[in-house]
Amino acid sequence: MKRSELATTAPAPGPAGIDPAALTREQLLGWRCALCGTLLAGDRPLGTVTIGQGPTLTTYPLWACDPNCATENAWRAAIGHAAGCEACRTGECTTGQRLLDAYSTAFREEHAGGAG
Repeated sequence: MKRSELATTAPAPGPAGIDPAALTREQLLGWRCALCGTLLAGDRPLGTVTIGQGPTLTTYPLWACDPNCATENAWRAAIGHAAGCEACRTGECTTGQRLLDAYSTAFREEHAGGAG
């Protein structure tokens, strides 16, 4: 195979169908979730991707949110809303309740699926 062919070969899909070319520097370095881009607090390994730049190939370990992204993002949305909502403090906020229900559903699904 010629060098020019190596440079134009598309990277193989990474774990969970991730497109390695779409990952940011922060995702490749393990600072942000490779699935959703959220800054990582807790993480879980996803596998690796290998990216070529010219004749150089670099393999990066990928990390994702732990707990999973759906649960983490649902919790952040609920708590972020409740922090600034007066109606949530009195239990009369339908938006807050909807966000909390979405978190509860994501949490149940995560634990029913054997994750964690």
